[in-house]
Amino acid sequence: MAQKHSLKQTFQLIIDILSFEISTEQLADYFTKNQIDWDLIVIVASEHLILPAVYCRLQQRSLLGFLPEDLTIYLKEITNLNRERNKTLLFEAKQVSHLFKSHQIEHVFVKGIALLAADYYQDHGERMIGDIDILVASKDIDRAFDLLTSAGYNKFLPFNYEVKNFRHKPRQISEKHLGAIELHHHLIRYEFRKLVDAQDFITDTKVVNQITVPKATNIVKNSVFAHQINDRCYFYNTLKLKILYDILVIEHQEEKPLLIGLAQQKYASRFIDLASIFVPKFKSNLLTVSQRHKQQLYLWSLDFPRFGKASHWLRVKYVAITERFKLIFFNNSYRRHIFERRLFK
Repeated sequence: MAQKHSLKQTFQLIIDILSFEISTEQLADYFTKNQIDWDLIVIVASEHLILPAVYCRLQQRSLLGFLPEDLTIYLKEITNLNRERNKTLLFEAKQVSHLFKSHQIEHVFVKGIALLAADYYQDHGERMIGDIDILVASKDIDRAFDLLTSAGYNKFLPFNYEVKNFRHKPRQISEKHLGAIELHHHLIRYEFRKLVDAQDFITDTKVVNQITVPKATNIVKNSVFAHQINDRCYFYNTLKLKILYDILVIEHQEEKPLLIGLAQQKYASRFIDLASIFVPKFKSNLLTVSQRHKQQLYLWSLDFPRFGKASHWLRVKYVAITERFKLIFFNNSYRRHIFERRLFK
């Protein structure tokens, strides 16, 4: 029976597998000398949407022989499915890119689809992707939305009420295409938009595989701020391993440090502080008392999972309640929505 691993040990092992700093020989030696809790690795990697990445990195390192045979078969199957899905998404992204270029729509693909198109991953099966996200110049976004509607993306997931200053249009879905599309005119929540200049994203780009993608520094910047601000991980004091792996991959391919350039920005520095627990190259000896305190709280959430889950649940509820009150006081459309839902329930 495999030895019971702590969450911190599991996180560290997963990141070591994904890392480009830890050698294959070091990992092989660790696997040989220790019993690995593969069940827990699968659970954590699945929660963080990096299970195919773990499989691909083990395959690239020729370390699949250390896995149970049935687990290897399972991971191979889901990675194959993810690879085929991503190939289809890339093909659909090229079609949309051609459509926008033919109509002079200023745009750039962002998030996961941009990472795939830019060939940052050795294997297209590594990265799990939800929607096809596209940043469009504000002057063109309504026209882009209508173009996609005419092209068959005519099923929408509309908001239940008027959402003021939201960063993207309603998700557009096509019965003939696999990927839903989100057209963004901004990338970060309204009150933080100055942190990521949308026009700079659109202006400073490159074309790879017929798809327009941002420069590497902008991809990293958006990844960090979307994680910390849009997903509220700064407030939750947590770390998403998928985002960390994205950055490790980009820095490895670009052969230069990109994340450390954001260290002076408070939201980015929190991400770096938590990432540095597992990635030695991000470590700093100049942490403030507050930074060390946040690191310790995060470690406690891993060492004591019940505490971690309870703390996260309370923070999520706090955000939900405060956001609800803001909507009630400042959004007439939301108040009507609540009234109608209660009245006609």
